[in-house]
Amino acid sequence: MSVLYLVRHGQASFGTDDYDRLSDLGKEQSRITGRFLAAQGIEPDRIVHGEMLRQRQTAEGLLEGMGLSMDAHVDSGWNEYAAWELTGVLDDVDPRAKHDSKIFQGELERGAARWASGEHDEDYTETYKQFTSRVERALDDAVAAMESGQTTIVVSSAGAIAWTAARLIGGGFDQWMAFNRVTINTGITKIITGRGGTSLISFNDHGHQDPKDATYR
Repeated sequence: MSVLYLVRHGQASFGTDDYDRLSDLGKEQSRITGRFLAAQGIEPDRIVHGEMLRQRQTAEGLLEGMGLSMDAHVDSGWNEYAAWELTGVLDDVDPRAKHDSKIFQGELERGAARWASGEHDEDYTETYKQFTSRVERALDDAVAAMESGQTTIVVSSAGAIAWTAARLIGGGFDQWMAFNRVTINTGITKIITGRGGTSLISFNDHGHQDPKDATYR
């Protein structure tokens, strides 16, 4: 069997003018995660991340923590959906959502339900169906690239990782949203693949982080 680890990016910069970059805590979370993976004897044959800066910075932190020097592969299929677009098309967004992560989460879920309904596809640069399809392709590509017994680490974001988990348990929007809601920065999701297919083994493991440093954005 081969193993695929999906790692959510470290804490980004919510509430600033540029969310797509790691905070100082996010950078340290990434290094801690790398040290944890190395301590578990995990030696990746391949590391992949999406195109987003926070994903690349997290991959760099993982490698630093693991004491490894290797080139990462970039796959845009692991990019996150456009969260601000989902809330931006709502008529009555709570203005506090820009700086209050709890309020933002509620507005995001309202926007996601509208997005996933398929009734307003013209309002989005990427439809819900297009998002889920590209994440599924990225997963299939990551699995296909591994030879038997190999290990790959993928750095992505909450939405893409949550959809991967939902797909593997045969779930849909409700399962996706439930996973998406609780995904913690640098949480680790483990997937195995072999003759029996591709299976979800664990989701959002974050025991390597100090509880006081656990973050969701």
